[in-house]
Amino acid sequence: MPLIPERVQRWPRPWRVALLSLLALYALYLVAGNVFLNTPLFDAVTNRKPEKFSMQTGPALTLLPGQAVVWNIRMRGQANRTVYVFRADRASAWIDLVALFRREVRIPRIDATGVEADIQRVDKAIPPPPRGDRGWTLRFDAIHSDSIRSGRFGTLLIAGQGHATVGFLKQLKGGPSELFDSRAGFEQATVSVDGLKVLDDAHLAARFHFPRHYRDEAPGLRKFEITYAQLQVDARSQALEIDTGGPHVKVGSVPSTARLNADVVLDKGALQPGSRVVWRVPVHAGVDADERGLLSLQLDVAQDMRVQARLPRDPETGSELHADLRVTGTKIPFRAPAELLPRLSGQVQGAWKFESLNWIADLFVRKPWFHLDGGGLLEGDLKIADGQLAPGSTLDIPQVAAVAEVAGVRLRGDANAHGRIVAGAPAQAQLDVKIPQFRAAPTAAPKSVLFDGRDMALTLRGDARLQQLRDGMRAQLRFNDARVPDLTAYNRYLGGDNVRLLGGTGLLSGDVEMDSAGRVGTGRADLRGRGARLQVAGLAMRGDAQLKARVRRADFEAKQFDLGGTTVELRNIRVGDAAGADNWWGTVALRQGHIDAAAPFQVTAQADLRLRDAGPLLGVFAERSSYPRWVLGLLDSGEVQASGQLRWRSGELWVDDLQAENERLSLRARLDLARAQRRGNLYVRWGVLGAGIEMDGQQRKWHLAGAREWYEQQPRVLPASGPAP
Repeated sequence: MPLIPERVQRWPRPWRVALLSLLALYALYLVAGNVFLNTPLFDAVTNRKPEKFSMQTGPALTLLPGQAVVWNIRMRGQANRTVYVFRADRASAWIDLVALFRREVRIPRIDATGVEADIQRVDKAIPPPPRGDRGWTLRFDAIHSDSIRSGRFGTLLIAGQGHATVGFLKQLKGGPSELFDSRAGFEQATVSVDGLKVLDDAHLAARFHFPRHYRDEAPGLRKFEITYAQLQVDARSQALEIDTGGPHVKVGSVPSTARLNADVVLDKGALQPGSRVVWRVPVHAGVDADERGLLSLQLDVAQDMRVQARLPRDPETGSELHADLRVTGTKIPFRAPAELLPRLSGQVQGAWKFESLNWIADLFVRKPWFHLDGGGLLEGDLKIADGQLAPGSTLDIPQVAAVAEVAGVRLRGDANAHGRIVAGAPAQAQLDVKIPQFRAAPTAAPKSVLFDGRDMALTLRGDARLQQLRDGMRAQLRFNDARVPDLTAYNRYLGGDNVRLLGGTGLLSGDVEMDSAGRVGTGRADLRGRGARLQVAGLAMRGDAQLKARVRRADFEAKQFDLGGTTVELRNIRVGDAAGADNWWGTVALRQGHIDAAAPFQVTAQADLRLRDAGPLLGVFAERSSYPRWVLGLLDSGEVQASGQLRWRSGELWVDDLQAENERLSLRARLDLARAQRRGNLYVRWGVLGAGIEMDGQQRKWHLAGAREWYEQQPRVLPASGPAP
């Protein structure tokens, strides 16, 4: 048989040459084209920037120029923080070769089978290029598939029998993009969120498009403001199951016969009138996830948006819900969802037995210094007007455990709470927590007891506008005459051995105010010690004491406290073992005082003292019998006015500029009681007589001649500038 048919041989020679040339070119194309598609040459061309776009394929076939069929396709791309991955068993496409001459890759149609899509957000972004019009244009008029298996969008997964026709245009190197009128849908689909099945037997239909625009004109969520999208859903809803019986809450779903019906249209960021969603969700909640009833949710859009929810009363738990909320207008603020709140009005009534009620405290506080521990019944009637809780709104919790941690002290007790809205400009949201019995322990040692008492009250109050509720919240904690069973429990805050509490009991009252983060506060704490026994710089004392701590400003986060105005009163004090000395007294008032509770713990202060006599001060430096005879005559010479500067850090004590005066006595002193040592200098004067004592541990050195000059030459133990206020 001849290679060229006889009929062709009769053609004129030029025609035969042209035909043979075309056949040769076609054979060359078949070889070259198929070699290109099935060798690393194709990967080298398509994967030039794999961080932005990469494609792997299996076998490929091309029979005509501009046409190809490819199997086992996987494409991955990233734009900014969005990563998309598409897989297909097979795809066929035609490319418009003429469009290549105008720097456009145009594919009028792609047909794909066995498609899976996965779109995720990632932390590492690839910054988009600046706006430009120099890149090639990609134009895919219709990407079509009648066999989509699944689509994943973040934690949302849709799996079933899918179909779609999607078209788009994108100019590279910062050019504009456009989404053509596209459609997608699923039949007999299953919808799950983060592995939890929500819907099954679902019919989904969607239509969407947006106009040509540059990225900087509608970046990120702003793209919804130029998008048209319609979604129709008819599906069987799963029942929601929330089991709180174990150490961790388990959320699951179980089959049900309830349904979700939706027909929603979004155009340029606004829901269109006639949009409607009706979702009935059976709810199983609590220990062992008991059935609570059928929760009905409904969205209706007209000139405004209206959301209704209803859950019938459960006679066993008392749970029920009735909500009717209206949002003015139909615009959805995708960029700032909180902007919906000022447009929200309506009423929410209900009761629910929660296994955890801590979320209520989260509404008021920014950091977890206060929380409700465990669960309980919540009863509420909330009225909302223009995003603000309105007067008449109430919230009640009959019983719950409350925990507050303030300045390293953990207070706990069974409580009841009542919330209400107080009229004002603006109105105020107030939550009153009453704790009939409570116990306080160090945060680091919860089994120890600092004090316990009755009738503690915690009031949380803030702006009733939902957006500002936590920002302006103030908290006040109050209790009176809590019992301190053993004062030695407070030695953990003293540190070292220079000041130690050896015994005694007391009563403590407190009133402190904080903001939502516990950072800034004011308040007071009054401690009345009875039969207190303590040791200061080796000097034993016992009697009654009252501490009136005043906190002008406190930052609990930074552990900084201003104690100006604090006073200490000592009564019925016995110093050492001296007989008949039970009625010594003294008062200390802090003109300036500051606590830095961060490690290392430090107190600095400038204080004024009023003492019955100077006996205890002199007793710190030497025994009574060691002083000259003229000094002994001054020990009980009358009331003494004194002042001084002190620093106390991690149990170490420094005193400087201690000056004491009365009608007969003048005294100057400084002390360094750091590292369990007793060092110091004392100068005491009566008229023309003066004496100085240099103390170094157990050693004492007297200076009788030139005592004043000797004292003034001794180095200070604290800077002369005094403590920071």
